[in-house]
Amino acid sequence: MRPGLVLRSFTYAPWPVLLATAGFGLALSIYSDASTEGPAFCVATNGLSVFTSWPAVLQAELAVNPIHRILAGWLLMLLTMMPPLLAMPLMHVWRSSLPNRRIRASAGFLLGYCAPWMAAGLVLSALALLLQITVVDNALAIALLIALLWSASPWHRAALNRSHQPRRIGLFGGAADRDCLVFGMTHGAYCIGSCWAWMLVPVVSGAWHIPMMLFTGVIMLAERFTPPGPARWCWPRFFSPAHLYTLLTQRNAERPHG
Repeated sequence: MRPGLVLRSFTYAPWPVLLATAGFGLALSIYSDASTEGPAFCVATNGLSVFTSWPAVLQAELAVNPIHRILAGWLLMLLTMMPPLLAMPLMHVWRSSLPNRRIRASAGFLLGYCAPWMAAGLVLSALALLLQITVVDNALAIALLIALLWSASPWHRAALNRSHQPRRIGLFGGAADRDCLVFGMTHGAYCIGSCWAWMLVPVVSGAWHIPMMLFTGVIMLAERFTPPGPARWCWPRFFSPAHLYTLLTQRNAERPHG
């Protein structure tokens, strides 16, 4: 299949809506960074060192970036980076629900999906703070190294494999609502397991926050196109020219699902 046909497949539902949502999140992120002179994740490490007590570091960081600003910045990151990753599960929820319940079912799934990710945002922000006060100028390089090692690990592959698995969605009443909510939460948990290291990269990137969001977003999307495989140590396949060629030429790529 020609690459042009693969690119054209992104014009099929639900891709236009998901890509437009990600673009809207990107525009809001750019505006937020410009209006506040930097992203909410720009850790205040000036004058701090690894020898500074952790409570003092945390207090200084929260003085510069209150927790509501950190959560708002994290939500913008999710809005920018996650919509393209949700094509497959959202289509599963949509097709598994009755026509008059599809919007409600999708909303329940998204609510369940965002809940664990918002909690993970606090943990990853704290990890980013620790990383930046420990290695200071090399935080971005270390975060990239951590992300590459995690993508090569069997634990990443196990989480990625589980994120490909759909869940039964009921048709009626509270059972259907519960199934959508639980599916969103479990899918979000496995998504955190596979993506947390790459999400750490833009958090510590400072002035490179926006470019790193785009870079890591493309990598995470490429990972979702990777078919399930054995959970073992291996070089991340999305950096393999052979894998890229396979993605652009595989017969079933005409309608990618995420």
